[in-house]
Amino acid sequence: MNKPTHVIFLLVLFLSASSSCKTLTTSNGEKIKPFKGTIIYDVQVVQVVDTSYVGDKKYFFGDQMHLTVFRNGDIQRKYFNSSRLGYDLDYMDIKHNIYISKYNNSDSFYQENAKIANMAKVRDLPLSKESEKIHSYDLKEIAIGAQETATSLAKGSFLGLRYWHSGILKVDKSRYNEINHDLWSYFMNKSDGSLCLKYEIDYFTYKVTYTAIGILPGKFEKHKAISDESLRVIK
Repeated sequence: MNKPTHVIFLLVLFLSASSSCKTLTTSNGEKIKPFKGTIIYDVQVVQVVDTSYVGDKKYFFGDQMHLTVFRNGDIQRKYFNSSRLGYDLDYMDIKHNIYISKYNNSDSFYQENAKIANMAKVRDLPLSKESEKIHSYDLKEIAIGAQETATSLAKGSFLGLRYWHSGILKVDKSRYNEINHDLWSYFMNKSDGSLCLKYEIDYFTYKVTYTAIGILPGKFEKHKAISDESLRVIK
């Protein structure tokens, strides 16, 4: 290897090492590595209105959800013990700005443009009166009212969103600047890249709460069925 080529080779190695060793700063000034791995959430659905429609929703989300952050920044949410019509999984491909979802009653994957928001913030909501603490982490809360984007099949419903985070489990928020599905970019910026340890969606007729019960750094659970050959339905 001649000298110029050797210098270029070393430069490439240095740049690769620098990008893979990026550190983030917590609210306390501590330097940490971006989180990669799986967070396990308990899922609780509470009925506010006693109707069969709301009763069915109680089983739509399952009783446990695993959120996996992969090395490339992609994010998968896998739902367990949900009903036949309920969620199986969803996946955010940040390189191609694609949001993919799958339900238990179908082998098809539904694909959407992740840049296009499916809801919009309407206003800030009052914060909860009680402080939250999970896995010895003191949590900070983001609370907003939002409205879902209206479609030809449904009007844009209003909902309340509460996002609790610790500032310790963080990802590189810049990687999600264009991911607007579920207001992901908004929450990443407001929390400075902190992953939620508790998340609440209040549809007013029922409420879904995800609470972290396990944190598994370095554990990846990619669904083997997600591939370029999978049947995709473009929404």
